[in-house]
Amino acid sequence: MQALNVLTRTDFWRQVQQQGLITPGQMIVIGVSTGVDSMTLLDLVQHAPTALHLHIGVVYVDHQLRAQSATETAFIQDYCAARKLPLHKAVWQHGPLTHGVEAAARDFRYQTFQTALTDWRANTLWLAHHNDDALETLLMKLARSGSVFEQPGLRLVSRRPSYTIIRPLLPYPKSAIRAYAARHQVPHYEDATNQDETIQRNRIRAAVVPVFHDLNERSAAHLLRYTEEMTAAQGLLAERLTQLAATMVTRSAGSVHLDRPAFNALPRGQRSLLLQFVLADTQPLTGRQLAQCLDLAASSQAAGSVNLAAGWQFTMTYQRITITRENQSQVGGIFLPVSLSLLGTVFYPDGHAWHLAPAGPGLAVPAEVVLRHRQPGDVVQLANGQHQLLRRFLINQKVPQSTRDTLVLAAVGEQVWYIPGLYIRQAHQLSGMGQPDTMKSMLTYY
Repeated sequence: MQALNVLTRTDFWRQVQQQGLITPGQMIVIGVSTGVDSMTLLDLVQHAPTALHLHIGVVYVDHQLRAQSATETAFIQDYCAARKLPLHKAVWQHGPLTHGVEAAARDFRYQTFQTALTDWRANTLWLAHHNDDALETLLMKLARSGSVFEQPGLRLVSRRPSYTIIRPLLPYPKSAIRAYAARHQVPHYEDATNQDETIQRNRIRAAVVPVFHDLNERSAAHLLRYTEEMTAAQGLLAERLTQLAATMVTRSAGSVHLDRPAFNALPRGQRSLLLQFVLADTQPLTGRQLAQCLDLAASSQAAGSVNLAAGWQFTMTYQRITITRENQSQVGGIFLPVSLSLLGTVFYPDGHAWHLAPAGPGLAVPAEVVLRHRQPGDVVQLANGQHQLLRRFLINQKVPQSTRDTLVLAAVGEQVWYIPGLYIRQAHQLSGMGQPDTMKSMLTYY
């Protein structure tokens, strides 16, 4: 679809028909917010060529997040009634909201869209996203993850299981939409929160989008081309990754297994793409988790693990990598209990990690170090060589009961090695665990 800096009814409908976005007699459901973008789209649809014989339905959500939302709701009801447009209205009932507001509002909005489409037996939803929206979304996704699979963001046509989303204003910048609304006196409301630069999208809109357009008068066209080509590239990429996965990935009982040598033989960029691809439907990775998994797989360590989310764990043992879901408790993003073997590392999602490494002769390496919560019978060894129950040690250290119950510690059997910030078992205290000429180990938390 060609990008245009001027929005007219004639050009708009010519492009819509050239792209095959409409068929005569079709029912179009339009998501409307009373803002200038969606009201402009609604005006354009009302001025569709009569030969198309379109049927129009309007769906509107009152999110009850702004003082003027009741006024806007009354406006859209009157607007649709005066023009005999079917209106599906929903009011988002919610209590106090402190975080995740935008995502929760979006979920409710799309649930409403689905209901309206079902009620009207329609399968096409038109939304008023424009070229500037596409740029903002692309930059937000780039800042959030940098993943190829999150791009290109907004598309002209997006397929959903039971309906299709069309964004016919995607070729046009916001300036063209505002000019159209002024020229045709399209009634609309301005959302005061669009000026709030504590909101990430608004900061990008104010600081980046104008510069982007100033760099090149063809910037809107280039963004549209990028969207089209990235969509095509993702299809080709999926084919290649499917071929790669067939050579080194197996699945069993909900787990994913990779051949470590074959995986590491790929360039790092291909390893990153393959890992995201095979886990897309199982456990999507954050940028930090992805880097930890790639670094661990490529390291000289014989074993190690990375705790992901929702109980999933990336585990490496010699020549095999396994991603599986464990029935574990979670503290700070780490799922317990988990074993830590020599040359192994266990990562927290926030970047902290446990590591067990050889450090020369003089001290036996325990057969196994386990990261877990405290248990009855756990003991620590004091500086004088005497043992003390961990329970008594924590009381003496004045550790609150609530903290004691969530502590993560490293232990060998009932012998506690390490409690971050509270206790480290000194090397000389462990000398009785093995012969002088056996390998010494060092457990670190960083």
